[in-house]
Amino acid sequence: MNDSKPGSGPPASLSVRALALIPKARILGLPGDPRLSAAQRNIFAEADERRRHLLPHELDHLSDNPHSAARLVGILQPEAEALVARARRQLLEEQPGLIQAGGGLYPPFRAAACWRDLWQFLRCVLYGAASGIVDFTSPRGVQALELLYQELHVPLGAMVRGLELLKQHTITIGPIHQPTGETVVACFDHLIGSLRGFRASQEQEHLT
Repeated sequence: MNDSKPGSGPPASLSVRALALIPKARILGLPGDPRLSAAQRNIFAEADERRRHLLPHELDHLSDNPHSAARLVGILQPEAEALVARARRQLLEEQPGLIQAGGGLYPPFRAAACWRDLWQFLRCVLYGAASGIVDFTSPRGVQALELLYQELHVPLGAMVRGLELLKQHTITIGPIHQPTGETVVACFDHLIGSLRGFRASQEQEHLT
């Protein structure tokens, strides 16, 4: 999902399959979504390519979309690093073994990749909320991410829990109880549901 790529470690540790999946694991579908204008699709394409937050004038351009939470996104974006830090801290309080020898986020480069992914997930959730489109993901990108996570043995339970915690901490900021806040919550739920789907498909494979 990001420049360092989900679950990735030193380049020498990546398999050929993982390297092939990395450029395909782009979960954002908004750059090609026909429900948006061409100008809005370009906003998301450029922002996603640079892995950056939306700029004030871009949020203004999106604010008239039905269900857009663009103004609330403008409040939440500066808090992204702190929100990820809170989610990380709580996840490790709940599951301290994750970063210990033998844990799913050990050695440290795996934990660092997890925290980067949580930041990137939040970035994409906020893109979706700004657009007003809850199902903001790309099915192909999500499928590639699932395969990449399988290849890299990413601990899906921890990722899902981390995203749930990120949602919990995000909704403590700003007027989430307002209709636009509901858009933010719905975007989180959409992405959490996608990651839970990874787990369901893996469990089904183990049963067959």
